[in-house]
Parts: sequence; structure tokens; C-alpha cells
Amino acid sequence: MLFICALFTLFCLVDSNITETAVDDLECSRVPPNLACLNSQLAQKCGFADICNRYTKASANKKIEITLLYESLCGGCQGLITGDLYKEVYLKYGDYVDIKLVPYGNAKSYNGTVTCQHGEEECRINKYESCALHYISEPVPFIYCLENQLRMGSTLDQGAPKCYETLHIQPHISDQVIHCANGKYGDKMQQEDAKKTDNIWPDKHEYVPWLVFNGVSLKNAQFFIKNLPSAICEWYVGDRPPSACRGIGNTRRKNLNNVCMND
Repeated sequence: MLFICALFTLFCLVDSNITETAVDDLECSRVPPNLACLNSQLAQKCGFADICNRYTKASANKKIEITLLYESLCGGCQGLITGDLYKEVYLKYGDYVDIKLVPYGNAKSYNGTVTCQHGEEECRINKYESCALHYISEPVPFIYCLENQLRMGSTLDQGAPKCYETLHIQPHISDQVIHCANGKYGDKMQQEDAKKTDNIWPDKHEYVPWLVFNGVSLKNAQFFIKNLPSAICEWYVGDRPPSACRGIGNTRRKNLNNVCMND
């Protein structure tokens, strides 16, 4: 069972003292599994307690792994990377997530030769970013910067130096990235990214951007592209939940119309 600890939030606050009649009448087969772990009494009643406990113990104080499959010249990918992924997730939830980037997307590989959806230049940039992800110790800000430059019309050769300068990346690191991108090691990096892309499970990607959560690829989970902070707040299990999640809760409350709060 995947992502047991909730895809949705229960918005109506109710009295915790459920009558025995209500409990007896509860049809557990009608309880969506993704709600079961939101309440320990419900989990126990409907037989989800063991798997809920397994998730809690296995995930306690561990980062949520978010893998993004993308390609460098895809407009939607650029929008996600330069928008919510960086500004809302990396900056606000960086201590709670492990972001992995795979710059290959809808490319195809045949006999070691890669062809890309947006042409040879995209292949060149994808390879460059594969090398940057390998050699730069904290690569997400660099990929954000470079994709932002590309989005604004800069070329790779114009944008990359600006990002090295902006992020104060040491010259020996940028030299390693450039040497990798211009050589066979960059080709090897792209072949590895091709395997990562092809081997996602259980659902294969149908488009990019495409998200994989904790190693699990699901078509029906792609709607989280537009709501990543909520996914983090609902799935994270730890002693100190993200402080930003309180803001999400307040926003949800404000967005509810005509609710009657229980006194």
C-alpha cells in the first residue's frame, strides 16, 4: 500500500467522542485507504493499524524523497523547477525533502546515441546538467539558476557562467562540470539517467515533468505537481514537522466557505 498517510485532509472538525452506534455502523470497506492513518482509532477499527505503524516507524524523521524526471528545454519543466520546486519546496522544506533531478525526460537512447525531444541543443544541456548534478555538492540552486536563464532566452554558454558567478561556485568545480559535459563521462551520465527514467515503477512516465515519491511512480499522484507542499505536510513523520505546514493549515481553513466550527 502506497502513501498510506493521506492524500487528502479532513476539513470538518468533529467531536472525538464517537458513539458506539456510529462505530458499529461504520462500513470499513467504504473507508478510503488513504484516510485510514489519519486517526489511530479509525486505523485500529478498520484493520489498518499494522501498516500505519509500519509506515510511521520506517519513515520517522526521514526525508521524503522527491525525484523529478525532466528535460532542460521543456517549458513545463522549467516552470516547475523555477517555481514551486525551488521556491516553495527547496527553500521552505529543504530539511524535510531529498530532491533528486534526472535530466533526460522524453529522450530516446539507441546504441549509446541519445536523441532529445527538443533537438540537439537540449541533449547538450541535459548532459551538462547531468554533470552539474554529479559534481556540484548542492546542485538544486544551480539547476534552478540555469533553467531560469534558459527560460529567459539565454543559451547554455551564456547562462552557465552567470550561475557559477551568482552562486560563487569554485572554478575547479565548474571546470569538472565542463570537462564532463564535453567528454565521454557526460555521455555515461546520460545513459545512467536514461536507465533511471526507464526503470521507474510501477507506472512509466507518459510526459514530463513527472514526479516519483520515495521511489514510487504513480500516474494518479502527478496532480501533486501543483500541490507539493501539501504532500510533504501529510506524508512527513517526525518529531518536528515543518513549521511551514502550519501556514498551509491556516490557508486551508481560510479557503473553507460556510463551515460551522464545533464549539
